[in-house]
Amino acid sequence: MSVIEKLNATDLKLSKSDRRLLDYIRENGLNACSAPISEIARSCDVSHATVTRFARKFGYSSLRSFKIDLARELGSEENQGSIISDTIAYDEPCSETAKKLLQINLATLRQTVNDIDPKEVDLIAAKILKAKRVFFIGIGNSGFAASDSAYKFLRTGIDARSCTDSHAMIIEASLVKNGDLVIAFSNSGETREILKACETAKMNHASIIAITADANSSLHKLSEMSLVYAVRESYMETGSINSKIAVFFIVDLLFTEVVKRLGKDAYSTKQKTALALKKD
Repeated sequence: MSVIEKLNATDLKLSKSDRRLLDYIRENGLNACSAPISEIARSCDVSHATVTRFARKFGYSSLRSFKIDLARELGSEENQGSIISDTIAYDEPCSETAKKLLQINLATLRQTVNDIDPKEVDLIAAKILKAKRVFFIGIGNSGFAASDSAYKFLRTGIDARSCTDSHAMIIEASLVKNGDLVIAFSNSGETREILKACETAKMNHASIIAITADANSSLHKLSEMSLVYAVRESYMETGSINSKIAVFFIVDLLFTEVVKRLGKDAYSTKQKTALALKKD
């Protein structure tokens, strides 16, 4: 049963506080998914704990996973009844669509920022710096993120590599060692090749970090830590800019935290690579 079906069930047994939360979600839709817990609690005149318990009553271990699933459903073609959003019409001018897409992208980023755990970002940044080698893996659209990430980190002096071929990925995973770090990208968290590579790497004692849109996925459960991003895609827009921008935002955040720790060393290393490229 979907989140929306659960929220609309006729046999719900909810307290008065829960009813206020339910009404808030129904009235605010996607905006409720991007709102921080403090705003939700204040708007409904309930405690933070009540908001968290509300999500658990619908089968979720955290408010974050509840909001991610709800946002995904609200963004589906079935619920939007249009190309991307029910606010976008087939016959509207391009300038109007551009403004609406901007708002969708901003909402996606806002939700991603609200849902990110800064402590996990700090821990992952520290792992990147301590790792002997960092492997970024992904397939399809996630492969683009893996390749771009490896390139960014490599230019700061980190031994970063990308792998986007399913066969090569398994080979690399079978050769990783203790001290290596695998950062896996998968929107669904269920990509078969990614899961197999991570399972193999984990058997070889490498650390696994997931960057995914699904906090309840197999990849999330397999990983030591995960960074979950917001996604709002319909059937017609799989791989849309709003999901990509959320992934690249998380990578940029990790990269920035690593550079902050490296300090001047990061600048001098990047300058060195820039000079080498100029000579080419």
